[in-house]
Amino acid sequence: MRWLVAGLVVVVLATAGWVVGFSPVLAAQAVSVSGTDLLTRNEVLAAAAVPVGTPMVQIDTGAVADRVAGLPPVAGVTVTRSWPGTIRIAVAERTARLAIPAGGGYLLADGTGVVFEAVKVAPSGLVVVNADPSDQQVLVDVGTVFSALSPRTQAKVSRLAAPSRDGIELRLKDGSRVIWGSVEDSALKAEVLDALLPLGGTEFNVSAPAFPTRR
Repeated sequence: MRWLVAGLVVVVLATAGWVVGFSPVLAAQAVSVSGTDLLTRNEVLAAAAVPVGTPMVQIDTGAVADRVAGLPPVAGVTVTRSWPGTIRIAVAERTARLAIPAGGGYLLADGTGVVFEAVKVAPSGLVVVNADPSDQQVLVDVGTVFSALSPRTQAKVSRLAAPSRDGIELRLKDGSRVIWGSVEDSALKAEVLDALLPLGGTEFNVSAPAFPTRR
């Protein structure tokens, strides 16, 4: 009797394993997409390339997420299984903070300098970046500088200029100028700038953060 019971248990487990891992009963039948505005559902589905009809447990959700994350507007993505047969893709898109003039229009970038959209007219409220739109490294540097600023200082910036990697400058809404220099020590420069701004002035130089100046 014990051998019979043990045999039945093995059969049940094997059947359950087959149903979950290989049977079409628990295969992916649908893919849902949420959180998109810049992207279309079809663009996300094409990038995700979910093998519909494959058993749910065989689908590598991490690989699906990596493929969707490769789309420029995607800041973050979560891919989950929703039993019995749906793969859910939740997308968080980038928020435009910077506008780079290019070719009669603008490239939009998030606060880290990642370009994700081209438009004819930039939305209001963005920080305009005067830099070579084809120089990806300069744009990354500008993003690093902007993201290093405290939120209250970011709100004061109207324009960023980066004629070179060593010549980054900020223009504030009150007309004052901030000489930043290179991207090096940006976190420290941001702290120094926060300490200088309340003191007043029209020009602040934090390119050498150990020896800042204002006038």
